Amino acid sequence: MKKIILFVCVLSISTLSIHAQKKKDLLEEINKLRKELKTTEAELNDSRKKEKATLTQVETMEIQVKDLKETNASLLTNMSSFTQLSNQKAKNLETSLESLQEKDKQIKTINDAIGKTDSTKLATLTVLKNALGSDANIAVQNGAVLITLANTLLFGEDDNNCVIEDKAKGVLEKIANALNAKPDLKIIVEGNSNAINFKDKSISDNWDLSTKQAASVVRTLQNDFKVDPKRMDVLGKSEYGSQSIETATRIIIDPKFDEFYGLVKENMKNGSKK
Repeated sequence: MKKIILFVCVLSISTLSIHAQKKKDLLEEINKLRKELKTTEAELNDSRKKEKATLTQVETMEIQVKDLKETNASLLTNMSSFTQLSNQKAKNLETSLESLQEKDKQIKTINDAIGKTDSTKLATLTVLKNALGSDANIAVQNGAVLITLANTLLFGEDDNNCVIEDKAKGVLEKIANALNAKPDLKIIVEGNSNAINFKDKSISDNWDLSTKQAASVVRTLQNDFKVDPKRMDVLGKSEYGSQSIETATRIIIDPKFDEFYGLVKENMKNGSKK
């Protein structure tokens, strides 16, 4: 009987020991799980924070991407506008260059015409100086060759006279020979008179007298020395064409400026059509 009781006691103690051990292990396991749970919760919270931060970054990047797309679209639009503007400027520049080239051609044409005119004047001046020597005053004035002949040489001492003196015809012949050698030159004979008393009642005044004297020079050049009358014009300046009491008749020799201006006008017309 004692053995049985002892056995039962030993068995109870063993059972209690086993239960105590199991409880201890279970508590340890529970503590371990709690620690793991806390760790997991901490990691979960950290992950949520990181996720939130990541979402914020994603939203920021999406906004940046949107801004970049808008900026890119704006740049493309501006680039297109800039390209169109550049093309237009290039076209305008090309047009301006063509216009400048055309103007250069026109200027060259005008300069060539002026150069030709100046050369003609210089040659005419040289010929007349060689032909007349000291018989007349020759100069270039206002772009024209000017021969000044004293009225006393042409018409004598009578200030009412409008008939060429024989002694003056030698000088007029020399002038005519030079003029006939240059058939492209235009001639204007300008009469100047400063008479005080008019003995010839057919002469009204100095306007009338200066015109008649200039006409006499033209008539002599035409009839005696074969100068083409179509080249000559008569101009009466009365006493207002003279700067002193001593009057003089002027022979003004000019190129045909109508041809010069016609050339310039035609050149300008052709340039405006292009």
